[in-house]
Amino acid sequence: MKIKFSGAEKFLVISMLFLTFLGFYFLLDPYTGQWLHDTVSGYFTEKAQTSNDILFLYLLALISVVVANASVFIYIPYPLIIFIIAARPDIEPILLIISASIGAALGEFLAYILGFAGKKAIENKEKYQKQVESMKKILEKRPVLVQFLIFFMALTPLPDDVILIPLGLVGYGFIRSFIPCFLGKLTLMIILVVGGKIFGETIVNFLIGSNDSPYPWLSDLIILYVVVIIVYVVLKIDFSKILKKIGVSSESLEEYNE
Repeated sequence: MKIKFSGAEKFLVISMLFLTFLGFYFLLDPYTGQWLHDTVSGYFTEKAQTSNDILFLYLLALISVVVANASVFIYIPYPLIIFIIAARPDIEPILLIISASIGAALGEFLAYILGFAGKKAIENKEKYQKQVESMKKILEKRPVLVQFLIFFMALTPLPDDVILIPLGLVGYGFIRSFIPCFLGKLTLMIILVVGGKIFGETIVNFLIGSNDSPYPWLSDLIILYVVVIIVYVVLKIDFSKILKKIGVSSESLEEYNE
């Protein structure tokens, strides 16, 4: 019997196989795994610990948050980086919160624009357009709940593009997407900076203990697995069925599209 895979299944299978291949490859060649970790996430964490340039540390916080939130598959542990920088006695917490929040804003903007560009690419594809319009109708049917979910997701360390790319894809208003997302990320930054100032070196030493592990790349790989699963779940949601459950008929959806 021939098995047919949808686009979501193809994405899941290919991504999981690729990440699993990387995992086995890094086990066989630990040097490459170590190099990749040190080049991407390791570079930022090391500089956060060792740099004596205060201006550079604020810039490092901004860049790490931008990259982490504007790219799905380039993971940088920016919560750890912010926490490490905040734990340093020569850092002004208000300036760190501002620089990290600016980075979050830039990352959110880039993620939304990427989703909006994807919207233009599928406008002539009826198969995807129906799902997009259904999702947009749901978002407008439950505005308060949507705002809360955006805020809650932004409050987590997950990349913001997991939220903002789909919102840009359906043409959900940028301001309505940006404000709760930014407030959620701002709240996270405040928690991280205050936590770093209060708990200081004790927690930092515990958090960076993975540097002594023979598999420092493992945490990065696990995060990528989680991101792939979240993207897959979003792709698999049948928004037309959700519309029926909340009392929106297909006729009203067609009128909305017109």
